[in-house]
Amino acid sequence: MAIHLYEDITLVQQVSEGDLSNPDDDTYNGTDGESKDKELFLANEQTTLAVALASGETSLQLDESRFADGEVIIIDNEQLRVLSGAGTTTLGVERGYGGTAPAAHDAGAAVYSGYDYTGLVIEPVDTVGGDESDWYALALTQAELDTATHGAPLNMGDKAHNVTVSLWRRCIVPAGTPVQNKTDLRLRVTGTENPIL
Repeated sequence: MAIHLYEDITLVQQVSEGDLSNPDDDTYNGTDGESKDKELFLANEQTTLAVALASGETSLQLDESRFADGEVIIIDNEQLRVLSGAGTTTLGVERGYGGTAPAAHDAGAAVYSGYDYTGLVIEPVDTVGGDESDWYALALTQAELDTATHGAPLNMGDKAHNVTVSLWRRCIVPAGTPVQNKTDLRLRVTGTENPIL
């Protein structure tokens, strides 16, 4: 899926899945037990145009490499299909995809992965050793963490391609456990990816 969790509202610090390059982690003093809350952000894969794009151009420059060949991207109200350049910042594109009108776009314009999502659910999972997923509670607001069921999934509902939503997670490490950095607890995002056409 072309949707990710981030640790910051600027969507720079992506929470990694699998390679642990940037896990959602905190260090806990398990001797006395400890609880920490963190706000996370859910957003489509995105970057910005490095240079302005005229309405007839079929090659664009991005600030970061983000998209695969065949993927649909959106700039302002125009859909574009990536024809070449996967994994680079220079993409060859088909303009006016999906019946949208080719238009000029300014440098710095947001470039989104062209999917809306329905039925999004985020659930804590433990990837190593015993199941500690019930150490996590998830909620849409920090105040709702007080009544959230630990280990339960959070229904996020639907999300448009250009919308960033936030959620909160609380991790409670029980007293009498070793000092630890909880990198084995992950947040799995599931839902239906719907191309915008």
